[in-house]
Amino acid sequence: MQDGLSFKDILRDLRGPHVINEFRTSWAIALLYRMTSPPFVWICARLGMTPMAVTALGFLLALSMPLQAMFLPVPVAVWALFISGALFQILDCVDGTLARLTGRTSLIGADLDYLSDMHQHAMFYGALGLLADRLFGTGFFWTTLGLVAVVARLLARLVREQVSSRQEAGEPSPWSWKELPVAFVAGLSGLIPFGALAGPWMGHVIVALIIYGLLDIVDAMAPMRRPPYRD
Repeated sequence: MQDGLSFKDILRDLRGPHVINEFRTSWAIALLYRMTSPPFVWICARLGMTPMAVTALGFLLALSMPLQAMFLPVPVAVWALFISGALFQILDCVDGTLARLTGRTSLIGADLDYLSDMHQHAMFYGALGLLADRLFGTGFFWTTLGLVAVVARLLARLVREQVSSRQEAGEPSPWSWKELPVAFVAGLSGLIPFGALAGPWMGHVIVALIIYGLLDIVDAMAPMRRPPYRD
């Protein structure tokens, strides 16, 4: 097992400040995937997998999502896409945990994990559109809207990263109950894999993803009302 890593070590990591902050910013991911990731961390450690190998596995899994949507029988594709979306999120938790507990954190690992996450959103949203078009017989209508959702989601991520780069790093501000509505909506992104199970409501899910992306852009731009943008 990697570096003597035990299951207790893995569980202890769940009490770290990064997990506490994750509940604050991405509650669904923390609850559904972070809390269920320890057995996967343990298995990957037993197999001798490095954090970057886990990231690569998640990348390949995401790459398969459009293929699942296009070529598997529709009832099978629905469940395969849901499981793949949930499993990617778990693997996204696993690589970070392994990196922290084995001391293998690195800039290249962090950046590849970031790129893999953006890649997954593009693949999953596109796959939802492809699956919706197969369900409804609508050509590439929903696929196109799925790609619109991709652009909105990635643009929001780029805006958020750019704006945050202008701000001084510091300790997170104290929790305020006023943040609860925004934190709740922001955390809903962890429920996106369940969109594959929406059946006749899948079109509504894709429209909701577009709206969610646009709201995310607005939220990402909100700090521009404060210093250093405004004196």
